[in-house]
Amino acid sequence: MASEHPLRPAKPSDTEAILVVHVAAIIAHGPSAYTDEQVAAWAAKPEGTDRYTNAIEDSSTELVVAETDGRVVGFGKLDVERGEVEAVFVDPERNGEGIGSAILNHFEQRLRDEGFEVVRLRAVLNAVGFYERQGYERVARVTNTTTNDVDVDSVWLEKSL
Repeated sequence: MASEHPLRPAKPSDTEAILVVHVAAIIAHGPSAYTDEQVAAWAAKPEGTDRYTNAIEDSSTELVVAETDGRVVGFGKLDVERGEVEAVFVDPERNGEGIGSAILNHFEQRLRDEGFEVVRLRAVLNAVGFYERQGYERVARVTNTTTNDVDVDSVWLEKSL
């Protein structure tokens, strides 16, 4: 599956497409685990594409995109220094094609290469099942405050590499 969706480092010209995928995935999947207010706050990206541009420029972060037919269909963000996957999002129209798994596998291999023995991530509630199917185990449930002071629960998960 991974060969159908080649991964590459994100470029500044990808940031608009990354934002579109990010918000579309939140709107499509968020309501299965969160209230309308929580989804709206999570999907609100007042900083626009800045977070993606900053990740591209930050040497401690790896931002990758999955591309199909020249179109960004998924992205992921890895904090290489902390060994934490910070984001894996897929275009909702492309769910089930192995894109998220390909991104996650890429990050796990990168961390193995960097000498990490464990990978950590904080998953939104609607994505916990995906990560558990990838071999991750729940560590703790936490609450974070997002845009407009709205609280959103998530789960820390870990996997031995």
